[in-house]
Amino acid sequence: MTSDQGILFGLLTAIFVLLIWGRWRYDLVAFGALIAALITGVVPIEQAFSGFGHPATVIIALVLIASRALSISGAVELIARYVVDRSRKLGTHIAVM
Repeated sequence: MTSDQGILFGLLTAIFVLLIWGRWRYDLVAFGALIAALITGVVPIEQAFSGFGHPATVIIALVLIASRALSISGAVELIARYVVDRSRKLGTHIAVM
């Protein structure tokens, strides 16, 4: 294993630990990881922000915005009231989902 691979595995491990811990927001953890990868030299400066131009990034951002809007509006709770019925068995809940 090369030193760059070791640094990346260490960085990914740190990211997973921080995301599971949940103390900091996911976007701050991701941006911090990008900065750490830039400082250590495993990501070239010219390609640091090239991922923001990918269509998947835009789609993920739109999904996060839409899910937050649905949560704030109360639509999620309204739907959950009809989907979650305490009289159903666990298997039925899983099938409904």
